Amino acid sequence: MPHRFSIGVATVVMLVLLRVNIGWHFFSEGVKHYADPQWTSEPVLRAARGPLAPMYHAYLSDFHGFERLLHGDGVAGDSHPLENWNKTVQKDWDAERQEFGRHFSLSEEQQHQANQALEDYKTKLNSWVAANEEAVATHIHQWQRKEAGRQVPSSDMPFQKKRTAERQGQLTGEANGWSAELKTMERKFEDSLNDLVGEEARTERPFPRRPKSIEAVDVAMTYGILAIGGLLLLGLFTRLACVAGALFLASVVMMQPFWVSDAVPTYNQWVEMFALLTLATTPVGRWAGLDFFLTNLFWGSSSTKGQTDVPKT
Repeated sequence: MPHRFSIGVATVVMLVLLRVNIGWHFFSEGVKHYADPQWTSEPVLRAARGPLAPMYHAYLSDFHGFERLLHGDGVAGDSHPLENWNKTVQKDWDAERQEFGRHFSLSEEQQHQANQALEDYKTKLNSWVAANEEAVATHIHQWQRKEAGRQVPSSDMPFQKKRTAERQGQLTGEANGWSAELKTMERKFEDSLNDLVGEEARTERPFPRRPKSIEAVDVAMTYGILAIGGLLLLGLFTRLACVAGALFLASVVMMQPFWVSDAVPTYNQWVEMFALLTLATTPVGRWAGLDFFLTNLFWGSSSTKGQTDVPKT
């Protein structure tokens, strides 16, 4: 007499297909991240909302305090908010230039070229500041208005939530665009210094740079997603992969909690998370995966008896 909760062949096939589809989704996303050297998790972390947002934001690298500037920190009454920030960046570039020269023992000619590169990029930064000063001041004002609007009672109204989310998206996109420009400018400045000493010298004596938390997050996300996807596709350590994938999706969901007014919808992540938790309660890796061989190798075929009503051949 079959158990009342036994399942049929059709259910087994559909669960296996669900595992493979989710595995392919994870694996393909991991491949995209791995293949794109410019990919970073920074935009996702920066967009985090809710009570856990400070934890996610802690991994972000604030470009010489640029994010704090855009959020209006310490600029009250300052008619030129970029002026002090510009001085800070140039001071940091001066220090990097001096440290680079000492590290590689630059010749007099190389010192002159390094100083010239520094002055060139200082000029470019000054031009950027002059061109964007008014826009940045407007951005700061709008950000502060948005944050103040979230405190009023009507902020929970659907139309107000939508308006706040749209404004948040616009401001975040604008900030990300500026950050990308400035980081590219700094990277080119560093490349101009590196060109003075050549690749061989840099390989023998790499210039020490302060590691960024975001880089560790990017590596963990890329290889973690690849591993989860690969294990699900192979049906290897399937329950572990399902739980790991569900935890990852839970972290994504918590970046945009549904009770926060300007949170981005995460319906897809919710569905996939619960699908993985459902798969974790089944021996889906043994039905069409390498877990079948592991189970028989270490525990014997008796461990699979009674799992389904699939007839044995």
